[in-house]
Amino acid sequence: MAVPTVKWRVVPIAAACLLAAAPVARADLFLDAEVLVEAGGVAIDLPGYSVPSFVDWNDDDIPDLVVGQGSGSTPARVRVYLNTGTANAPAFTDYFYAQSLGDTLEEVGSG
Repeated sequence: MAVPTVKWRVVPIAAACLLAAAPVARADLFLDAEVLVEAGGVAIDLPGYSVPSFVDWNDDDIPDLVVGQGSGSTPARVRVYLNTGTANAPAFTDYFYAQSLGDTLEEVGSG
């Protein structure tokens, strides 16, 4: 798998995801400000605490967004947002929950 040129980091703040890139300069690309991550043109908003990361979920050599969600009062699940853009210009679709053997991976909240 090719490593993306841009090193992205996702910052969970107030139940929303921010996408940030360390300042990177190329002849055709410059990124430095944090922006809300969107899926289908809408800012991603998660219940509870979120733990985002990038991984090539569907084996297409493009990093997808994988975000843990949940809190003590809501079930913990893993959302997957497929990247329909590129590594340098990500575009995320609506999410689906990660599954194993046809069942959604879930940890029931305790609060």
